[in-house]
Amino acid sequence: MVPFIARIPHGNQRKDGGALNRLGFLILSVLSKSGAVDRKSAMTVREIAEAEDLGYKDNTVYKKATEFETAGYVAAGYKDGKAKTFYITDAGRCALDQS
Repeated sequence: MVPFIARIPHGNQRKDGGALNRLGFLILSVLSKSGAVDRKSAMTVREIAEAEDLGYKDNTVYKKATEFETAGYVAAGYKDGKAKTFYITDAGRCALDQS
């Protein structure tokens, strides 16, 4: 017989699938503090990663930002050359305030 193992969610799991873990909190904080609140003021992944020297690779930040885009915490801004940009949404500000 296989023993039952309880599954413990990582981070602060949300109903919509977006986990507000340390990296998620940092991304939302950087966007909020930097004034990235609309398409024009959106930030690239590199700008987000370098803003506070998060200690994560750009690819890791990008994956979390796109996860948050799906969850509605961030939205895509205007492209900066080939780079996708992100800004915080009202839902992202709400999630940040609840943390």
